[in-house]
Amino acid sequence: MQVMRMDPSIKVNVIIAQIQALYNYTISYRIRKAWLGKNKAIEQIYGNWEESYNQLPRWLLVMQTFAPGTIIKMETIPAYNEHGLINGMTIFHRLFWAYVPCISAFKFCKPIVQVDGTWLYDKYKGTLLVAVAQDGNDNIIPIAYALVEGEPKRLGVSF
Repeated sequence: MQVMRMDPSIKVNVIIAQIQALYNYTISYRIRKAWLGKNKAIEQIYGNWEESYNQLPRWLLVMQTFAPGTIIKMETIPAYNEHGLINGMTIFHRLFWAYVPCISAFKFCKPIVQVDGTWLYDKYKGTLLVAVAQDGNDNIIPIAYALVEGEPKRLGVSF
């Protein structure tokens, strides 16, 4: 578990090699058991996915409280199960946020904005997007962030 504290993104094959080296034990069903063990360790250290997502509105309120002017827009959608709509329940859909210092710095940036993203894996899929610009000293300035349901389609623009 100490390894998970130092690097939660550690690869499963590294965990397998460490167990082999430390305990002279080879995990049967190699990848599956090591993957399950890694996820259990992460859950013990950081909590589970549901708890994290349930705390998201609270963290957003904290950001707005302690970083006044932060722009946050979170969207939820109605929750469904196999029987249909679950009365009164919603689930996370997408989120946008931008911090005041980043918004303020944007006026000093070159007139080019770049957007990049990374896919989120495991139980909750989606894409984390970041919009960045460059200031006059060639520093990269993050402008805004978004968690969305997937990577947006490319615009039909070519240069």
